[in-house]
Amino acid sequence: MDKQTDDDDTLLDAVIVGGGIGGIVMLAEGVAQGTTRILLLERSEQLGGIWAKLPAWQTIQNHPLDFCLQGFTTRKRVWYAGDVLHFLADYVRVQRLEPFIRLGVNLRSCVWLDDEQCWRLAVAAGSGTPATIRCRRLILCTGRHAEPIVPSIDTDGSVPIVHSSAWHRPEEAAGKRVVVIGGGASALDLCSLVLAAQKDDGGRGRLHWVLRRAKFFSGAGAWRLWPVTVLQLTLGTTASTCLLNAALDAHARIVFWWHGRLAWLPVERLDLRDTQYIPGRGALLEHARRIDRHPGAEVETVRHGRVTLTDGTRLDDIDLILLGTGYAPPAPIDGVGDLGDLALKTFATGQHRGRLFLVGERLLDTTGAAPIAYHAFSRVFWTLLRDEAALEEVTRPPGQLEKPQPNLNHLDLFNRVAALGSLFRARRGPLGRLFPWGTWRGKMLWTTLVEGLWYRTTVLFADRLLGHGLSLDEPAKGAAAVTNEPRGRG
Repeated sequence: MDKQTDDDDTLLDAVIVGGGIGGIVMLAEGVAQGTTRILLLERSEQLGGIWAKLPAWQTIQNHPLDFCLQGFTTRKRVWYAGDVLHFLADYVRVQRLEPFIRLGVNLRSCVWLDDEQCWRLAVAAGSGTPATIRCRRLILCTGRHAEPIVPSIDTDGSVPIVHSSAWHRPEEAAGKRVVVIGGGASALDLCSLVLAAQKDDGGRGRLHWVLRRAKFFSGAGAWRLWPVTVLQLTLGTTASTCLLNAALDAHARIVFWWHGRLAWLPVERLDLRDTQYIPGRGALLEHARRIDRHPGAEVETVRHGRVTLTDGTRLDDIDLILLGTGYAPPAPIDGVGDLGDLALKTFATGQHRGRLFLVGERLLDTTGAAPIAYHAFSRVFWTLLRDEAALEEVTRPPGQLEKPQPNLNHLDLFNRVAALGSLFRARRGPLGRLFPWGTWRGKMLWTTLVEGLWYRTTVLFADRLLGHGLSLDEPAKGAAAVTNEPRGRG
């Protein structure tokens, strides 16, 4: 901890909690707009949030286009956890954010001081002596996923049980009888990896997929779903929801019918307002005959290598159980209170109005992994903080960013940001100038069409378009390691 963080007389303009994608992009825009009395606190020793904890094989669920901002380019169709960390390391280096980042610092508690009109944060680096930080605004970017969810299983220990976050050698599945538990993105990836490992094992291995509830996945890569992006950008959030639901539901049914697996689809129709639509995983349909699927069941007991399911099915001679059961939200912070009613409100009303902000909390996974959405949103966020009249208008009436919705993906967030811009266009304030009517959406549409037609990724800004930049397809070169030692702005 340096002088800036342990001196109680130092009053910062803002503290950002969380060093994942959202926190880093929010920090970059805040610094770009002139807020230099700011710190980002990350409790681990590495930036990246949940991506720093995931195994190397974990894929993102967004199109890589969503990571192309601030001069970066990529032509990779599929990104893995390592690609995300590569992006973040170079992003921090290019934006010169190192002086504003403190790693290994855990926020233990906070309290709002009415007499001083600031937050007092109790923080600690590792097991060191607690220190105090004072700031006017507290911005929580702690994300939706933090710690692995490991369900309780009645087992005698005869079969290894491994969570997806701890499984680093997929080739170990070759020649083994494997049970994968879960229906979300991690479970889908686990199934794909097991199938790939068992491809040439002469049929010795077998995959059993146990899931309580079937979930939608497209069976096609994200790069083939680019018309969905065009539809959302063209029609906006409300108008596009019903059309998107119908289009994606029809797409999934056609793909699953083609592979003879209509029974794998959920009974209910797709509704993007409360259901995540996971792209890719076409290998599961192509090699479905190699999967013993057990929908609506859970593991009841594990005894002497036999796995018994709640529907009475018995799976003998099992070698490995893999948990694709996801991640739980981070633990609450003492002094902030219950954040459930603030989900998606961001500009909090009530007692914390104008001083406590949540960014990316409880959004669908597809939002949390979209730097381009955070970039657009953060521009509005910091502009509002500098424009008290605009902030007053946003936080007073219901609706806009203040009103929660069951689901926002990153394109919905873009459309809501644009709507905010229109609120202030008439008075020609700084917010109205961020997204000139038609300009930003036209550029996004053009870029998306180019991407969809030619499979090439350009660099996308919320306010301008670049043609070339730093390639994210090459190994990191000279990316400065982020430490607790401040570096000059150069």
